[in-house]
Amino acid sequence: MTSFNQGHALIIGAGADLPNTVDDAAGLAEILQDPARCAYPSDQVHALTGERATRAAMLSALDALAESTNLESTVIVYFSGHGYQVASPTGEFYYLLPYGY
Repeated sequence: MTSFNQGHALIIGAGADLPNTVDDAAGLAEILQDPARCAYPSDQVHALTGERATRAAMLSALDALAESTNLESTVIVYFSGHGYQVASPTGEFYYLLPYGY
């Protein structure tokens, strides 16, 4: 079977108090790697779930993703977890919260 060689993914499930976030991330990673569905190469699908989804790990994984892709790449960045919104005089800002925030 053919692989989708230009496919890359970073899948994050970070909600310590939301067990579905880990399940959702694991499920998506599995679908992306399934040869009958998306056929992403396994070494190009990186999942950070639970305690592994720290701020440092997320930033490192994003850096690695940027270094391993090019203009021909198809990239998925998926985040399941808590977020935070802050309103300020200059606008609204949205943040993704890592494990253990």
